Amino acid sequence: METNKKVSIVIPVYKAADTITRCVESLEENTYKNLQIILVEDCSGDQTINVCRELADMYDNVLCVENDQNHGVSYTRNHGLDYAEGTYLMFVDSDD
Repeated sequence: METNKKVSIVIPVYKAADTITRCVESLEENTYKNLQIILVEDCSGDQTINVCRELADMYDNVLCVENDQNHGVSYTRNHGLDYAEGTYLMFVDSDD
């Protein structure tokens, strides 16, 4: 039985340039390392997308997905599910 199953974490991101780095770093510091972190940027119109791209470049397990227009949190979470590869799934808010 596999004991190190991947956990996919979907994070809807909207106007979170000031909080998303701390959120991702907190997840990266977790003792459980088999994580896929999916940042779904919802057309914030500020520097948030650049921060998300930088985080995806910095960490191999972070993916930055961009919505084509602002859709709101429910659509954005569901969009992130399309990229989830883990056995388990969780949602985290960008200011957690």
